[in-house]
Amino acid sequence: MPGQAADVAFFGIIKSQEFVQTNAGPPVARATSGFAFNAFVLASTNHVVTNATVKPSNTTPLRTLISTNADQLVWRFEERFNSQSSLDATYPYGSLFSPVNYNFTLGTTNDGIKMANLNYSLLSLVGGQPAVPQVTNFAAAQAIDHTANFQLQFVASGSALLDLVQIIILDSSSNVVFASPAPFSAGALTGASNSFTLPGYSLPPGSQLIGHLAFVRPAFLETNAYSGAVGVPAVLRDTEFPLVTRPAPAPPRLEVLSSGATPFVVGFTGEANRYYRLQESVNFSNWFDLGVTNSATGTGSFTDSTSGAVSNRFYRLKVGT
Repeated sequence: MPGQAADVAFFGIIKSQEFVQTNAGPPVARATSGFAFNAFVLASTNHVVTNATVKPSNTTPLRTLISTNADQLVWRFEERFNSQSSLDATYPYGSLFSPVNYNFTLGTTNDGIKMANLNYSLLSLVGGQPAVPQVTNFAAAQAIDHTANFQLQFVASGSALLDLVQIIILDSSSNVVFASPAPFSAGALTGASNSFTLPGYSLPPGSQLIGHLAFVRPAFLETNAYSGAVGVPAVLRDTEFPLVTRPAPAPPRLEVLSSGATPFVVGFTGEANRYYRLQESVNFSNWFDLGVTNSATGTGSFTDSTSGAVSNRFYRLKVGT
């Protein structure tokens, strides 16, 4: 069909190392199975990729990628190792003068059989490995108010021009509860990033969560072998870290402190270090902000300087920014 997109959007190989951060200090390398080789294919839509394999040009056997989802959008192969040397022996980097090619064969519905090669021969020219990801406001991430925006801060990856950054947050059952935009998508983090704002109400309250901060460095982007698809050989470093959200807030109490006089002074009693937003309306339909406060004591007041301009006014207090 004229103008139809390629059946494959992205395909690639990733050599990775995993770290664990348990306090404000530097992350440490995962003790076992902390190194991995991954091959992946991301289809452009459901059920258009039928099979995929990758074969390094050394003695490592052909590897078959599988899709575990009914829509067959993502195809993957993964093999883990206990050391960098074991990973490199099976899946070498090669060099500019002696590259090790990773030969993909992709079966597709509309494009037929496609073949493409990826390698790491240019990796040394783009700076090798990215930095080890590290959260720099670790203590604050252990008491997140889920009703307000939270800025997660981290070290820069080391290459503002090349690197890709992603944050994924899981619950205790390994379900994804939040993810920053995926690499190559709109709004994705880059090597220039050293923080990301988690929007209020994007995390569940009263939860112990698991975060992953990943720095990805592509060796180059292959766009010629399969028109419309992008091939990505990359190295990745990932740090796992805990996050904890505070319990859901108790309903605050709101009262008018200057009844019968203007301007009205409206007081509240809530919880310490919560954001509270006072809103007013004259019809219960349209609400307007009068002020926002983050009280260290959980109590405070708002003065409504315009209360004398109307005969009726209703107030409500919302938790969060």
